[in-house]
Amino acid sequence: MGVVTADGLVRDFGGGRRVGPVGFAVGEGELVVLRGGNGSGKSTVLRLVCGEEAPDEGGVAVWGRTPRRAELWFRARVGVLDDVSAFPELTVREHLTLVAVGHGLRDRAAARVDWALDACRLADHADVSPYKLSRGLRQLLGLAAVLIPEQTRLLLLDEPERHLDARARAWLAETLTERRNSGTAVLAATHSPELLAAASRTVDLDPAEP
Repeated sequence: MGVVTADGLVRDFGGGRRVGPVGFAVGEGELVVLRGGNGSGKSTVLRLVCGEEAPDEGGVAVWGRTPRRAELWFRARVGVLDDVSAFPELTVREHLTLVAVGHGLRDRAAARVDWALDACRLADHADVSPYKLSRGLRQLLGLAAVLIPEQTRLLLLDEPERHLDARARAWLAETLTERRNSGTAVLAATHSPELLAAASRTVDLDPAEP
């Protein structure tokens, strides 16, 4: 059984705009890239895999189950890259500590946060508000929050390279390759040449109709 299985997924928005049909599978230790131009439906497919939207046709399963991001089993095993949302009074370190504790790390939370701060080039910004970071550093903070949980077995990443410089993009490709080698499955919507080069395979989405 694959980690993600999508069969004939269609999302119909009306007015001539339709995403799919698209089918693909993601197995353990694979990095599968959704590729297509703006409006081709990459983000929509990721939302379908998260269970944030329901397909109009076809089906999608995560470990054989209907994905529902709000459910505990999903949140415990799946990391989803979002825009950073944090309490304004928290520092970067405090935000990541909250993530680590929320995922059950407890006594290992501080060490895991230190690792994330160092790996994501955030150590010099640990004591500032996330809202004072540049766009690139906020993207790295979002990636740090996704990478902290050790039990995550599936990463869903929508343009993780957004706002990153060349050095950070190379780091991202290397980091995701390491996670693949440990058995984590990765599904990413990306334009990054570095991630495309590291992919197990790509899924090409047709451009949306004008």
